[in-house]
Amino acid sequence: MPRKLNNKEDVVQPTVSESPELATEETPVNHFANVVLNGKAKKLSRKTENRVFYELSVHDDLNTLHIRLASNEGGGLHSKEWIALDDIFVVLDAQKNKLFKSTVLKSVFKGGSANDVGFLAACLRDMALTSPAENSVFLHLLAPEYEQRCKELGSLVKPTEKSK
Repeated sequence: MPRKLNNKEDVVQPTVSESPELATEETPVNHFANVVLNGKAKKLSRKTENRVFYELSVHDDLNTLHIRLASNEGGGLHSKEWIALDDIFVVLDAQKNKLFKSTVLKSVFKGGSANDVGFLAACLRDMALTSPAENSVFLHLLAPEYEQRCKELGSLVKPTEKSK
């Protein structure tokens, strides 16, 4: 007879069938197994030395670059969704020759945390796509080497048989 611990009743676990016919959920497909860059960016605030960690990956079906916020030091919720780098470039291209806030990046996220745009802005600085404005760490400009960096990042995607 099984021994009861702490006078609690024994818990009976249901038997899980390993039969594939009874599986009700499909296994999610990971289209982002090909991570081509792991980066860490200093957060925007001068009050901290903490960093945000990000990944760039090539989508295995679309053969396009995507970025996600992987984790961060010091706390702060954030989305871990993969975002097409081309979508970010569309937003950034519209900011040529002007100062902009991190909030312009909000449109690339499906939902998520208020931290997402600031964390992503930090990553874009780390990738030399943007730089801080002269009078505020929370305002951005496209980096002087923006166009060249876009091309360099694009070269991380290798041509496939379909695209040749």
